[in-house]
Amino acid sequence: MVENKPAETKNTTAKKTGNKNKPDNKKKVSGGSNLRSLELMYQPVFDVRLNMALDFETTIRINDRQLGVLLPETIIPVANKSNQICELNKWNIEEACDAIIRCDKREADVNRMIVPVSVRFLRYKNMVQQVVKIVESKGVNADKFCFNIKESILEADKLQVKENIKALREHGFLVSIDDFGVEYTALSHLGQYEVDYIGIDASLTEDIMTNERTQNMIQGIIDFVKKLESQVKVDGVDTEEKAKLLRSMGADQMKGGFYGKPINERQIKI
Repeated sequence: MVENKPAETKNTTAKKTGNKNKPDNKKKVSGGSNLRSLELMYQPVFDVRLNMALDFETTIRINDRQLGVLLPETIIPVANKSNQICELNKWNIEEACDAIIRCDKREADVNRMIVPVSVRFLRYKNMVQQVVKIVESKGVNADKFCFNIKESILEADKLQVKENIKALREHGFLVSIDDFGVEYTALSHLGQYEVDYIGIDASLTEDIMTNERTQNMIQGIIDFVKKLESQVKVDGVDTEEKAKLLRSMGADQMKGGFYGKPINERQIKI
């Protein structure tokens, strides 16, 4: 996936960073990581219809001897600058397939994996064929996956992205657009894409328990999403009271501290 570049001397690194003891994480991520240092974590997502947290949203991280643990906010922006993000997306799908199979063998039920997919990957004409090939080769059903878009869809990419979203759904995959209320996910943009889920960002619900205006706003968003024939998922659900309120307002999926932080695969159990 990644080319290994010649090691730099301490002096060279010091000139670039200004501190010879500080690792150049961006360079390490783009040129020094490999598949063996990648890990997936799984955040429980509560499904109102199932009344259980059997869906899991995957997050990728690097666990490296030299770098320690690097989280998505460090990895993804660097990988997004090149086709490395596409390789990470494909690895994520492959590993999620394997996790589903391993969990099934030990009778730990996984309803669905929610897997991030980059716009860079979505804009390629053969993207859907690659995804279908991976999943079919692993023997996992398409309905075990929901592909999650969590970044801006640029105007130049819009047509191909829409075609790929449609093709993914025709193959039986689910698709979601996440973080409503953050930059690109304006009402005018959401109406252009036929997806299964639209996510409400955690920042919008921070004061929902004490602010009537916030409650009215969230109710309006939920009603709008339902009119688009999509379902609603909400991030940042950290208390039982907030969960009950959002459930009564029509939320279909919820995640956050109340339902648990990201866990490793062995912690998935039923």
